[in-house]
Amino acid sequence: MLLSVFLFGLVSLSPAFAQEQEDKFSGEISAQGTLTHINGDKAKFNEYGDIRDGLYGDVKIKYDDNKYYVDFYSRDMFYDTQRYNLEGGKWGAFKFNINYNEIPHNFTYDAQTLYSGAGTANLTYPTHPPSTNTGAWNTFDYSTKRKNSGAGFKFDVLKPFFLDFSAAIDERAGIYPIGAAGTSPGGIAIELPAPIDYRTDSINLLAGYVRNPLYISLGYFYSNFTNSNTDLYFRNPATNNTASVTDTYSMPPDNHYYKVNLKGALKLPLNSKFNVDLAMASAKSDALLSNSYVGDVAGGLRSITLSTPFFNGQVDTNNIATSVTSRPLSFLDAKLFLKYDDRQNKSDVITITDATQTPATFTNTPFNYRRVKYGTELGFQLPAKFYFLTAYNHSIISREREDIPDNRDDLFSAELRWKGADFLAARIGYERLDRRAEFQPPAATSIETFIRRFDAAGKSRDTYKASLDFFPTDNFSISLSYKHRETNYPDTILGLTGDKGDEFLIDVDYLINKRIRLFGSFDYERIRQDQFQRQTTGAVDPSLPPTSTNFNWTAAQKDENYSYSAGAEIFIIPEKLTLLLQYSYLQADGSVDYAYLLGANPLPAGKTQDNIDLSNWDGYKLSYFLIRLSYNVTKSLSVAAGYVYEKYDYNDAQYDGYQYVPAVTGTNGAYLTGAYNNASYESHVGFVTLSYRF
Repeated sequence: MLLSVFLFGLVSLSPAFAQEQEDKFSGEISAQGTLTHINGDKAKFNEYGDIRDGLYGDVKIKYDDNKYYVDFYSRDMFYDTQRYNLEGGKWGAFKFNINYNEIPHNFTYDAQTLYSGAGTANLTYPTHPPSTNTGAWNTFDYSTKRKNSGAGFKFDVLKPFFLDFSAAIDERAGIYPIGAAGTSPGGIAIELPAPIDYRTDSINLLAGYVRNPLYISLGYFYSNFTNSNTDLYFRNPATNNTASVTDTYSMPPDNHYYKVNLKGALKLPLNSKFNVDLAMASAKSDALLSNSYVGDVAGGLRSITLSTPFFNGQVDTNNIATSVTSRPLSFLDAKLFLKYDDRQNKSDVITITDATQTPATFTNTPFNYRRVKYGTELGFQLPAKFYFLTAYNHSIISREREDIPDNRDDLFSAELRWKGADFLAARIGYERLDRRAEFQPPAATSIETFIRRFDAAGKSRDTYKASLDFFPTDNFSISLSYKHRETNYPDTILGLTGDKGDEFLIDVDYLINKRIRLFGSFDYERIRQDQFQRQTTGAVDPSLPPTSTNFNWTAAQKDENYSYSAGAEIFIIPEKLTLLLQYSYLQADGSVDYAYLLGANPLPAGKTQDNIDLSNWDGYKLSYFLIRLSYNVTKSLSVAAGYVYEKYDYNDAQYDGYQYVPAVTGTNGAYLTGAYNNASYESHVGFVTLSYRF
C-alpha cells in the first residue's frame, strides 16, 4: 500500500501528468548522505537514534482536489528510526490513517557477562565458581527496539453523529540490564542481561453526537500485553548449585486492560458550559509464584510455603470529573470543578511461610487509593489592560498505608497579567500549598516511629514566578522568566526536611536588515535538597546522645544546571544561499555534602567530614556545534551540506573505580556487565542533502 502511493507520487513528477494535475499534487523528496566518526560510547551517542554512514531519504506526497485528499510521508527510510504515515479521506465524510515507526533505545554496546545465553530466558555458566577472567566472558549489546504500527478510521458523514476506530500494535525486543541479589537478604549483587520480548495489542473505539448546545461521546479502549519471557532463569554464583538448579527472576506477567469513558458537554445560559467526564477501568494479570529462593551461600534453593501458588491480580479504577465554566459578566470568568478518583486493588492476598525467618509469615497488602478534589477559578478583567486570575482547590486523599493513610491539601494561586502595550507583556504569580498528613506511629518504637516519607509527609510549599516578553519591532524579541520554589517539611524528624530551587530563562531573537538573524538562549536552574537521617544498630531515637555506632547525619544534595545556545542564520543571497551557524552547551553539576553528627566521638577510621562528601554526583557536559550551508538551485531543487560536532562528558560517583568483578570476600562483591559505564563520547558527522519539491 505504502509503496504504491510512493510510486504514484513519482509518476506525478512527469511534465504531462504534473500539468494535468496542477494544484492537486505537491510534495518533496530528499536524500541525505552521512559520514560519521565517533570516539567513545557509540551507544550513548545513538541512544535514541541511528546516525551512521550511509544514504537515507525522506518522502512527502500530498494530493488534494477539494473533495478527496491523501497525505503520505516517510522519514529515515530503512534506518532504525524509520517512520511512515499515510492519511487520506473525503472532506466532511471520512478519513483514515496508517502509520509505522521504529524507535531504538541503545544503552551499552559490547557489554560483558560471565553467562552464556544473553538475550534468552536461560543464563548459565559451565563451572562453579564462575571465571573471574573477564577477557573470556561473552560480549553483547544492551539495546532494545520498539516497533509501532497502527491504523484508524473516522466516519462523520452522518452528522451530527460520528464514529472513530483505531488499532495499534506495539512490539519491543532486545536486552535490558536488571539487578539481582545473590542471596536473600544481602550477599553479592549480580547484573543480568534480561531478555525483552513484549507485545501490546490495543483497540480504541469512540462514538458520539455533537450539535449545539450538546456534545456527548462514549469511548472504549482495550489493550493486551504479552511477554514471551515471564521468568528469567539464571545460575547463581552465590551458591554451590549446579547448572540444572537455577534461581528465578520474575519478569512482567501478561496482562490486559480496558477502559470505558463517557464525556459530555452542555452549553447553558449566561455564557456557561457544563462538562462531565466519567471513566471506569480495570487491569488484570495472572502469575505462577515461585515456591523457593536462594537463602545462603552454602545451600541451594530454600523452599517456602504459599497459601496458593497462583496469583490473580486485578486493579479497578473509577474517575469522575465535572466542571462548570461561565462568563456571566464581561469582566468575569469563573470555573467550579469537582474530581473523584478511586483505585481498588482486588488482587489475591498471599501468605508466605518461611520457618527460617522471623517473623515466619508474611502477607502482601493490596494498595487502595481514593481522592476527592474540588475548587474554583476566578478571572477578572481589570482597568489598564490588567487581568487577575486566582484559584483555590482542596483535596482529600485516603490510602491503605501503614505510616500516612490520609492527606489534606490546600492549594492557592494568584496571577496578574498585563498587556498595556503592543510591544510588552508581563505576568507575576504566586502559589501556596499546605499539606496536612495523618501519621500513624507503629505499635512498638522502631526507626519507623521517626521517619516521614516525603511523598506523603506534611509540607508547605511556596512558588513565585515572573515573566516578561518584549518585542519592540517585528524583527526583535526578548523573553525573560524567573521561578523560585521552596518546600519545608515541618513534621519530619528523619527524612527529607526541605528543598528549594531557582530557575532563570532568557531567549532572544533579532533579524538585522533581513540579511542576518541572530538568536540565543540561556537557562539556569539550581536545586538543593536537605536530609536528616540516622545511622543505628538499635538505638533508633535521634534525640539520644551520639555514639560511634548510633548517630545522626545530614546530607545537602545540590544540583546546578545551566545551558546556553547562540546562533546566526545568514542570508548570503536572500532566498538563494543561506549559512546557519549554531552552538549550544549544557552542563549539570551535582554534589552531596555529608555531615556525621558524632559529637565528641571520632569519625570512622580514614574518614573526615570532607572526604565523605561526593563532589561528582551525576554530572555531565554536552557541547554541540552545527554549520550548514544550503543553496536553492531552483524553486524546486535545493542542496545543503553541513558538519555537526558533539561532545558528551559524564562523571558520576557511582562509576568511580568501576570493575566488572570486584574482589569477592565471603558474600560481598558483585558480578557486573558494564551497563551504563563509560558513557562519554565525541562525534563528528558530515552530511549532504539533496531535496526536490513539486
